[in-house]
Amino acid sequence: MAGVNGSDARTVVAVIGAGIMGSAMARNLAAAGLDTRVWDRSPAAAAALADAGAVAAASAQDAVRDAGVVITMLPTAAAVESVIFDADVAAAFAEGSVWAQMGTIGVESTAPRQGDATVPGQADYGRAAVGRIAPSAPASGTLIPLTVARCPAAW
Repeated sequence: MAGVNGSDARTVVAVIGAGIMGSAMARNLAAAGLDTRVWDRSPAAAAALADAGAVAAASAQDAVRDAGVVITMLPTAAAVESVIFDADVAAAFAEGSVWAQMGTIGVESTAPRQGDATVPGQADYGRAAVGRIAPSAPASGTLIPLTVARCPAAW
């Protein structure tokens, strides 16, 4: 499975959400030499990352397709639910990809998806609440994902 620019799919990272945190993550990923695709509900936010080397995807599905890693950095649980599940973005995740849900949505919002057959890597979809993060963390590259799922072959 080829990723962006013919690279191995594991080197392609999709960032869904290009606000303060997501845009800093995308800039660091692109600066590290990873093929980085970005999508945001505001197309201008994703397009602004082109100067950093990221590719603005036309849709969230386009961003995640063939990506080895998908990072969601959305502001609320409702936004994650709407973008990833209601819009069928989860169905576009590549087989074996890793999903790192980085938004501060809390245990209450993550727990209901654990064991849900529509969640990629359902057995690995962890429960974690993210605490306060220093404003410099995304720019300095010191963030730690607390909820990660591996996407299986079968949904």
